[in-house]
Amino acid sequence: MRGRFHPESIVGTTLRGSQPYRLEQLMASGGLAYVYLASRPEGDRVAVKLMRPELETKSEVSARFEREALAASRVRHDNVVRVFEPVQRAGGFSFFAAEHLVGVDLADVLGSQRKLSPSRAVRLAMEAATGLAAAHHAGVVHRDVKPENLFMVHLPDGREVLKVLDFGSASLADQPHAKRSIRITNSSGFVGTPGYAAPEQAEGAVGRPTADVYALGVVLFEVVFGRPPFAGKTLLDLVYRHAREPVICPSGASPELKAALMTCLAKSESERFPDMATLLQALAALPELERVSFQP
Repeated sequence: MRGRFHPESIVGTTLRGSQPYRLEQLMASGGLAYVYLASRPEGDRVAVKLMRPELETKSEVSARFEREALAASRVRHDNVVRVFEPVQRAGGFSFFAAEHLVGVDLADVLGSQRKLSPSRAVRLAMEAATGLAAAHHAGVVHRDVKPENLFMVHLPDGREVLKVLDFGSASLADQPHAKRSIRITNSSGFVGTPGYAAPEQAEGAVGRPTADVYALGVVLFEVVFGRPPFAGKTLLDLVYRHAREPVICPSGASPELKAALMTCLAKSESERFPDMATLLQALAALPELERVSFQP
């Protein structure tokens, strides 16, 4: 039986999956996995996400880890983190390799700035919607869109690019018998994050693209107004508000942006934007974008 695992102990070693990955540095530790900076034979650097060895026997954790890699590896788009292949196993570890990103997630940005200018918020929402549209086209519904899973990369030329991360809660179109989310009365089985999940997710729905439309609407609302549309003292209270209470937009946005948010956050799926392409058209027409001054 393997003793207590120390993540630093494998720095400098090579994991030999579909190709060798030399682990150079431990970059992050999470509840489910460790993330390492690694190099490949071509000389480029990637991020290797390695599941905590003590969780290998937990079937639900392993399924989430495998789903994250499988779902993301099916999507090829500049606004989605690139995962090179499904989960590999080598040296007794389960892992997958993804592009190495340098930047900060939107949650950290909101933690320091509380909110962003409406023009920047709309632009970032459009990039997220573009990435999610590519995922939907590939048969992948994210189901956990939130600031922590939207990563802002700053390119050498000064541009800011948003990438969608963490597909561990995703549903895949070719897996129709995947486990359904459990009703909110058993919160441990809830798929997604309650503060951003569409009402139907709390009802146990597998999740359709309109669920991602709802979640992105929650994110955009929070980024524009500095707070989410609903807060609750308990998990059930929060879910109830999302399902029943009307959305009230504060001042600080154009009527057109408020209307777009109200459509994203409609309780009924049939009243929301039907897909990300339609949402993108609405966002592209907002007056907030006209106020941005672009340099030639």
